Amino acid sequence: MKKFIAVLAAVFVAGLCTQAGAAEIEFHGDLNNRFNLYTNQANMYDGVEGVASNWDVEPEDRAIQEDGVDELWGDIKYRLWATAATNDGAVKGTYAIELGAMRYGDGDDGGDFSGDDVNIETRWAYTDFAVPNTDGRVFIGLQPFAVNSYVWKETAMGVQYKGKANAFDYKLAWMRGREFFNGDDDDDLLEDVDSFVVRGDFSPAQDVESGVFVLYQRSDSLVSGTDSDLSSSYPGSNYLVKQFAESDFDMYTLGTDGSFNTPTDFGNFFMNWDLMYQGGEIKNDISEDADISAFFVHADAGVNIDRLKLTYTGWYASGDDNREDGDRDNFTATDVDTFDSIIFFEGGYTDDNYFTEAPYILDKGMIFNRLGADYKMTDKTTIGGALIYAMTAKDLPNGEDKLGLEIDAYISHKLYSNLEVALNAGYLFADDAMGYFSDTGEEEDVFRTTARVRYGF
Repeated sequence: MKKFIAVLAAVFVAGLCTQAGAAEIEFHGDLNNRFNLYTNQANMYDGVEGVASNWDVEPEDRAIQEDGVDELWGDIKYRLWATAATNDGAVKGTYAIELGAMRYGDGDDGGDFSGDDVNIETRWAYTDFAVPNTDGRVFIGLQPFAVNSYVWKETAMGVQYKGKANAFDYKLAWMRGREFFNGDDDDDLLEDVDSFVVRGDFSPAQDVESGVFVLYQRSDSLVSGTDSDLSSSYPGSNYLVKQFAESDFDMYTLGTDGSFNTPTDFGNFFMNWDLMYQGGEIKNDISEDADISAFFVHADAGVNIDRLKLTYTGWYASGDDNREDGDRDNFTATDVDTFDSIIFFEGGYTDDNYFTEAPYILDKGMIFNRLGADYKMTDKTTIGGALIYAMTAKDLPNGEDKLGLEIDAYISHKLYSNLEVALNAGYLFADDAMGYFSDTGEEEDVFRTTARVRYGF
């Protein structure tokens, strides 16, 4: 690791010294130090997607334990990236590395005595360039990618073109999420998990922004004479497209999103919305094919009153009540991050450990309601809190849908303009549906508090 950093630093210095003849280089970082100060249900946060830990496991390994599992840990996630650009900005190349999440004392990642280990990942690696005589740019490689924050917003590998036509911005993209390399003359040319995107953004009126998009995804990798596990009886690993194993499917998502804000007598009113419909088919060789029909609706509405911000957030993600009926009715995101809850989502600052990153629970969807308040006490200090009530759209296998009432709170302080210290906490008054994730079948309340020290440049 030390040698790698030294070489990387040498390259940056050399580039800076010769930028007049070669490239202009920008160097940025996000150095995030995080602590899970306490939780009484550590199995919920022992890794990613604790929500799926109930599938085919012993009761003692389930996410919720009657007697609780107390835990405290700290970790770091450091990201560094550099962009080299021609003097006129026509061509740019970006490379980003990531360390973490590396826990204090974890020998597998280099966090124990002496520290040295192999623990650097590539986060981004892409080139973008202006297309001559147009307002467009092409982006090629491993890059930040977004269709909509509730269906797909993450790093992805592919090619996208971003252009402009008068007041209309548009995007065309091809992304490959999984490669199935052909090794037989019977293999089809396109067996991989490919995605194609067309998106347009425009402003239909003053203070209104709107977008429309089409996302088409497909794969043809199912072994002949087998069934896709995407339509089987409730496996816990197929409610995100990025988790799909070998399968045959064609799925499309039609969507619109936007925002609106306007001044009023009592403050600045704002609203955001997202509306999506999914259709398509999952194909099987043995059993019945499954038809996809699902939808997602989200809205934020709120007001800024001087230093106070009040926001209501609500969404409905459709769920599936019977995986054996030839229909797949649950909304399926591809790869997203959801931060609206400290208990259920990635709202805890140790956000590599979470119950689920999707805006729903498994294939059962979600009805989510959140009333939040944020108050800027000083130019450096902000406090806030939220009340959350959550349900699944369809019953979990225990016949229940009410997840419970959650109370969240946080405080954030800027020690310096680019250094933040923050603390938050969440408490879930669990309802009957959480019993499905318990070792006894009975719901248990959940508490979690986390903190971070974050430096960005």
